[in-house]
Amino acid sequence: MNKDKKADSFVGILKKEDMMIGDSITSALYQKALDGTWQRQKATSNNIANSETPGYKAIKVNFEDSLKAEVNKLQTTANTSGTGFLDKMESIQSIDNSNINVYQGATTSRLDQNNVDMESENIDMTKSVLQYNYLVRGVSDSYSRLKYAINGGK
Repeated sequence: MNKDKKADSFVGILKKEDMMIGDSITSALYQKALDGTWQRQKATSNNIANSETPGYKAIKVNFEDSLKAEVNKLQTTANTSGTGFLDKMESIQSIDNSNINVYQGATTSRLDQNNVDMESENIDMTKSVLQYNYLVRGVSDSYSRLKYAINGGK
């Protein structure tokens, strides 16, 4: 999973005329990705906390597919209809947490019917933390560029 490629794909909906206010669109996309990553961290934390609970089924979160589908839909609409900045922002804001796919694994290999694999959960947590930090850095860089422009390049 290439986080750079995944995060950068969210920025692909910008058109040249949006560049002055493009950071708002970029920041909105980053916010949606941060929300999904936070939901994944929460689910992974619950899995780790319940690793010894008999009958507990691990919870997994997938938000990238639905977010990417929304971004692709927005990009297609923008390319064919000349959608402006406000329409793009409204479309991005309409992406909500209901698009996050939360599911439980059905397989289990333990006698107590718990299917939490601590090694897998620790790897998932590490990946989520790194992805979250990368996204926060993207938001920070976006605001730094905006601040630089407001201050006249100083």
